[in-house]
Amino acid sequence: MKKTSELTDAEFLRDAYIQEGVSPVPGVVIAACTVGDDYDNPGNRIGVRRDGAWLEFEVSGEAVLSVDATEAGLAYVLGENGTVIRFDWKTPRTRDELKASRKVFKNKAVEDLGPLRRLRVLGNDVVCVGSVGQAYVLGKARFSTLPQLTVDGEDVTLENLTGHGRDDFMAVTSEGHLAHFDGKRWRRIPLPLETGFNGVCTLKDGYALCGNEGAVLMGSGDDWRVIRPPDTEREYYGIATYQDHVYAAHLGGIDRVVGDKLKRMVIAKADSLRFTGLRGAQDGVWALADRTIGWIHDDRWHTVAAEAPSE
Repeated sequence: MKKTSELTDAEFLRDAYIQEGVSPVPGVVIAACTVGDDYDNPGNRIGVRRDGAWLEFEVSGEAVLSVDATEAGLAYVLGENGTVIRFDWKTPRTRDELKASRKVFKNKAVEDLGPLRRLRVLGNDVVCVGSVGQAYVLGKARFSTLPQLTVDGEDVTLENLTGHGRDDFMAVTSEGHLAHFDGKRWRRIPLPLETGFNGVCTLKDGYALCGNEGAVLMGSGDDWRVIRPPDTEREYYGIATYQDHVYAAHLGGIDRVVGDKLKRMVIAKADSLRFTGLRGAQDGVWALADRTIGWIHDDRWHTVAAEAPSE
């Protein structure tokens, strides 16, 4: 029987738009959602889904954009104005316990620079990046500032990042750049094309990037190959890998890399969804589409949670 503090999929996803989600271990999904359309006073819903039911808490006053979590049990939610909320996703079994586990960290430096875009747990480090090339690491009690990325003296927007820790990570920019941070300085990586990039993920041997004009690249160092999309009108917003298969999401669906081409996945009722984020996990790739959460395993799409039950 559902506990009174738990929500069904339909209840949790009502009036919500999923910004990001992550599955730290099989059977658990954590989602950060915008609720409603009041841009002056953004409402947000953060939830942990386990055994088909959600525990959640609300956040208001700042748009929530990103979420990540560790297998050990800590989750982190990023607000665009620099606030990070850390909470225990693993232990709580009631809504009150989940709310009580929260700790809020304020990053005052963001107020003078510009909003943040993405948060990722990289190894033992929690790294946040933002709209003018800024990067921060969240420690036990406060943020430390990493060198700012600029390209030819110009500010850039860091859209996404991946890597192994604060001393070894890659970031992509909306201006079309890829850069590596080694703990002391940034180094721009030459690419065979320039377009706005939205996503990056780590492969067994290198990285995969995705972005505008149908851009999907795979490689490392000076060796990159461009994967041909079905058309260049597509803008890819998310990229992830599972068992050496690479998937990229655009608003109209999800494509899989096959050789040097991208081929569309068959997804029932895809026309009614808007696909954005993809996150790799231990048991597959998790996909976020408006008010629907899907799971890709064995090259097949499975709807896991939706605002309205699937027929």
